[in-house]
Amino acid sequence: MRRIRTGIDIGSSKTTIIVGELYDSGKNIKILGHTTIMSNGIKKGEIIDGELFSRTLRLGKERLEEKIGIEIKKATIGISGSDLKSSTTEIEYKLSDEEIEVTEGHCDEIFKISKERAVKEDEQVIAKEIYNYRIDDSGIMKNPVGKIGNKLKVSVHLIRIPKLKVKKIVETLNKAKIEVDSLVYNGEASSKATLKKIDKVNGVALVDIGYGLTEITIFKNNRLIKTNIIPIGGMHYVNDLKYVLELNCEVVKNILSEIKNKDIDEKITISYLEDGESLTKTFEVKYLREIIDARTDEILEYISKSIEASGYKEYLKNGIVLAGGVVGNYGILEKLKTLLNYDIRIGTTIKIDGMTTTLKSPACIAGMGVLLTALEDEYSCLKQTNVEDKIEEVKGKKETVNTTTLNKVEKKGIVKKKIETKKPSKLKKWLGNFI
Repeated sequence: MRRIRTGIDIGSSKTTIIVGELYDSGKNIKILGHTTIMSNGIKKGEIIDGELFSRTLRLGKERLEEKIGIEIKKATIGISGSDLKSSTTEIEYKLSDEEIEVTEGHCDEIFKISKERAVKEDEQVIAKEIYNYRIDDSGIMKNPVGKIGNKLKVSVHLIRIPKLKVKKIVETLNKAKIEVDSLVYNGEASSKATLKKIDKVNGVALVDIGYGLTEITIFKNNRLIKTNIIPIGGMHYVNDLKYVLELNCEVVKNILSEIKNKDIDEKITISYLEDGESLTKTFEVKYLREIIDARTDEILEYISKSIEASGYKEYLKNGIVLAGGVVGNYGILEKLKTLLNYDIRIGTTIKIDGMTTTLKSPACIAGMGVLLTALEDEYSCLKQTNVEDKIEEVKGKKETVNTTTLNKVEKKGIVKKKIETKKPSKLKKWLGNFI
């Protein structure tokens, strides 16, 4: 049986569908195909017109199915949006009046308590991180299970979204003949495609500047500890020029495309149709860049303030990694380096068999991350299946041995050796093989 998964990144401007496969007993992964479609009916990461988007998505899905010869039935979906909420709750949990051993059940109970405190009835948790474990008056530890104490203190970070949004996403994709397998926060998914473990351990801010939104996701000690979504992005450059120059969106996009290769002292001449009439306008590049730079400065100021407000400004040893379709434009990298005293770089996706030049771009980091999340889930299912098969195999052998050697065991008093099965490999270690 082939182990194939699909990841879909629904962006404000474009939606990317990527299909990948886990093969060679989970040792390798490869890209089978991908397609990018316009996000018709989407605005700032929100589904505004479900009917329109489902039709567009279905056409893109069918085109990709024809291209790779595989039917796409279900997918993992990347989620973002200005209505996404992030919070950290400090929990102090009494284990017992007497000292007892901490179990997984205690950790599960802490998660339930944090949900009761932070999550409203109309919200759904899509990502969680439990960290800063402390038993009694001990220092911080990575894993408390197996330790002894009577009080457990932790920090619980939850990312949640409205249930109505989830319902709308599921309904819209179902209309496109796609079953929603799972939902994942884009910032968490993107980290799998572009960040190394050392980045997350030392402290890093992953900043994804998209068409309608800017996501800031902070990692420290290999944990996702802070998230902030700013409703500002590439579309605001278009809106600024559209308003100031009194031109339509398509003409403005052409100007933004041309200005990349122009010197500051040059001019741009644009010809376009308006109400059936052919018109021509000429603009100084210097004037246009002043408008663009003003917007860039505002976006970067928001990013700077968000990082400062997080409380982790001094803990980002590995700096800032940029992702998204806008980061390579408008001098964002250079300006951010001037504004903030960090090591700042544009992220790249990990190398996987079958990748195209398009998938290597910063604009596809989120899409690749969503696919990798789906393949991680597939790998988990594969290892679980292998473990269950091994257990059944061992049980069968034990029954055979017990039947044929029962008398010998009784006579000689032979002590049976316990047969153990190996635990599945950690998913993070598996994914690390490809980075």
